[in-house]
Amino acid sequence: MNLLYLAHRLPYPPNKGEKIRSFHQIRHLARRHTIHLCSFVDDRDDKRYGTDLRESCASVALVYRSPVRSLLSVGEALVRDAPFSVALYKNREFADNVRQLARKEQFDCLIASSSSVAQYASLLPKIPKIIDFIDIDSEKWRLYALFRKPPLSLVYGREERLLSKYEVAMARFFDHSVVVSQDERRALESRVSDRPVSVISNGVDIEYFAPGAATKNQARLPIIVFTGVMDYYPNVDAVEYFCKDILSLVCAAVPATQFHIVGRNPMRRVKRLSNRNQVVVTGTVPDVRPYLRKAAVAVAPFRLARGVQNKVLEALAMGLPVVGSRATIEAIGAADRDAIRIADDPASFARHVIAYLQADSESCRNVARQARSYVESDHRWEDQGARLENLLDQVVGTNSRTHILEVKRVALA
Repeated sequence: MNLLYLAHRLPYPPNKGEKIRSFHQIRHLARRHTIHLCSFVDDRDDKRYGTDLRESCASVALVYRSPVRSLLSVGEALVRDAPFSVALYKNREFADNVRQLARKEQFDCLIASSSSVAQYASLLPKIPKIIDFIDIDSEKWRLYALFRKPPLSLVYGREERLLSKYEVAMARFFDHSVVVSQDERRALESRVSDRPVSVISNGVDIEYFAPGAATKNQARLPIIVFTGVMDYYPNVDAVEYFCKDILSLVCAAVPATQFHIVGRNPMRRVKRLSNRNQVVVTGTVPDVRPYLRKAAVAVAPFRLARGVQNKVLEALAMGLPVVGSRATIEAIGAADRDAIRIADDPASFARHVIAYLQADSESCRNVARQARSYVESDHRWEDQGARLENLLDQVVGTNSRTHILEVKRVALA
């Protein structure tokens, strides 16, 4: 098939959330299909990555989203009573790229990665379309509104209301919707019950994120790790919550415990958490795997984030047990087990973390095997890519049959 893939973030390097997901989707589909990519970039220098993507794509069109243009878009959104997260991606150059490709190519299907770029599907009204919402973002803004005080709560509430209407419209316009978890599916189906929605989860590169040969000393170090981009509000809230309400309970039982916050762009409020004895804030690191390998347990104490957290899958793939909030763990389709514990209150969270820190060597090895086994059986990117490809065949096939029936009706008339 000849496919047009629209992305709101450049799928390279695959080092963050949606970028990881779209990168692996493109790489899988490119094995048997022709991919034409249109994507935004947030940094002019990122345009150089187009060369890397041309290994998988027949063409790559990249559009820089300037801060000035983004600021003007916010004003336009206020005037038009439109959601900010859609207006920020309204761009004439991007639209022109889509139109030019549509004139040159006969596309079999359009795939929009995120609702932000779904607006451009209207430029190709006659071809089959799949929208990968990933997460239902209006739900994220709803949570933000609940956690923040005015005036931010009012801004977030406005975004939730307007974006929810837009998501419903897109779910009705596209032939099929995709989300990352059953929770996201329920959120969308509660508003659009008569349109098809499929769950395609995230995966993990199990060759890259593989357990290393830890030394005995490494296996016994009482290190807790959290990985993620540290200027993203749900990540910031998670580590602040852990440091404020949970870490002291853990340290009371295991005094030598250290909490390592690993990830780029730590905000000032994250840096302030750092202290010599207990909390280490690394900032940008070239590779998170060494930090995962020397830790005893990974934590995902999210109160705000939705969808599948890649950090959880990466930790499990490396044989590291994870303690996380219920929403975080259930999003990956997992439940309480030896390598995965669910906790939504500080005391329970601390108790599970302490148990992993104090586990004997044999228990650690058993947990590591179970963590790795879970990811291998449920979260390979190859399996998620195959699900997307099967859906693609279904959507294109259904539209082709519908077109044939319409032609026959016209002929008979």
